[in-house]
Amino acid sequence: MVNPQDKTKEAVLIETGIHLSTSSVHQRDRFAFWREAVCDAYVQLECISESRSDFTGEIRLNRMPRISTSIVSGSQQLVRRRRHDIAKATDEWFLLSIQLERNGLIQQCGRMAELGQGDFALYSSIDPYDLSLPDGFRQLVVQIPRLELLQRLPNADLLTGLTVSGASEIGGLVRDSVLRLIGAQVTANPATRRCLEDSIIDLCATGLTTLRGAEAVRTATENRLIHQADTIIAQRIRDPDLDRAEIAAALSVSVRRLSEVFQAEGTSVASKIRLLRLAGVASDLRNPLFAGWTVSAIAMRWGLNNMQHFSRIFREHYGISPREYRAAGPDGSVQSARLAGKPE
Repeated sequence: MVNPQDKTKEAVLIETGIHLSTSSVHQRDRFAFWREAVCDAYVQLECISESRSDFTGEIRLNRMPRISTSIVSGSQQLVRRRRHDIAKATDEWFLLSIQLERNGLIQQCGRMAELGQGDFALYSSIDPYDLSLPDGFRQLVVQIPRLELLQRLPNADLLTGLTVSGASEIGGLVRDSVLRLIGAQVTANPATRRCLEDSIIDLCATGLTTLRGAEAVRTATENRLIHQADTIIAQRIRDPDLDRAEIAAALSVSVRRLSEVFQAEGTSVASKIRLLRLAGVASDLRNPLFAGWTVSAIAMRWGLNNMQHFSRIFREHYGISPREYRAAGPDGSVQSARLAGKPE
């Protein structure tokens, strides 16, 4: 059960944030308004409901410098994050939902979290997910920059779609403390607010460490090695010769040691280079400054010289070809993609 004192803190939060409610629009427009409001508040999503004719929904949103928190409630709905939604994203987030009333269901990466009142679960914006919510539900959602959580919990991607019980000692402590800290930050000065944000992220990570598979902890030396490697990757991402051997040599460690450290956080050097390059290409494909560039030229600008390989990995990651991605309209449609006529 949620402590009545936490509801007092919650009231402070929602009075000072952004209020989005279907009650502000005509009944016939409420579901369309809600779909736009959900996307504006969180990430690009699809929303489906069996209650469109009498749909109600409300979001109380509070954006902090790094994280966002919100209380969302309303009618029955299925919220979906799809691959073409992910393709249009420029930011990467983890989201943690705490169930305040009724129940909920979160599915991601073949895992399913059933949430009762007080339970919470993590999900990621970089993979598809489904949220199933009944009439009368209410959730607190904490939106955390992806890298902020990974720095504290390297295996966070393996912990999505899993239930943390609010009835457990740690789960209940995390839930109650997060509610209190969110309320406290409203009247805090900027320096205190930043510390409160760190505390909220730390608490979310603490709750998730109770899950099986969260045991990976990096040493200070490993943290430094990954930070240095990430810096080199960012500086030389457009160099087609950049690989793990080059990075290992620059850091004076063996390729094996470098690979082991990256594997411990659930990734690899090659994967990180590939994802950053694909993100750079995707950004340029939608940038009007590169409208006159061919897809091939943009790919080579990001160190991807093998066009056949590039096209394959781009489609695998984004679900559509580079040309279709460039031609997609604001709604993510690709109706003009195959008519673009530009060489890749």
